[in-house]
Amino acid sequence: MATVHKFTLFADYFQFHLLDEASKDDFSTMWTEDALKRMLAVGQTALCAGTLRNVDVEAEISVLKSEVIIDPSGYDHIVEASLSIPTGKLVVMGCTDFMPDAPRINLQAGNYQVLYAVSGVDTIKTEWEPAEDKYVHHLWPGMPREAKLIKHWKKDVS
Repeated sequence: MATVHKFTLFADYFQFHLLDEASKDDFSTMWTEDALKRMLAVGQTALCAGTLRNVDVEAEISVLKSEVIIDPSGYDHIVEASLSIPTGKLVVMGCTDFMPDAPRINLQAGNYQVLYAVSGVDTIKTEWEPAEDKYVHHLWPGMPREAKLIKHWKKDVS
């Protein structure tokens, strides 16, 4: 059974962050060409989730005991990655939020597999108008792995 944490986050610069409370990852080096294509920049202890709007967005963090199997047809964009949480405190924040005030999710310290899934892309007309886009991270304990784009929201990108 999953524990689901829901957030409304300001996706300033079209992104929000998930990171270990003591992360020292350098966000300025994480947004490579591959990361831009994936819409997910990956460090050892931090993730920058790309969004399609530069406003408040709905985000969910689903914490599971084992790997999740999702139906890809229910999502527009899917990426797998991993994240190390050595302190056991996962910070969830917009990239311009004040970290000491950002919410935390208490987890067992260790490595996690991550499945980042975006839905509702077709509801976006302009970045500032209300839409039903949603940004979901599924996390479960697991060994580190390379980030991999599974499905891109633009049909002609692989």
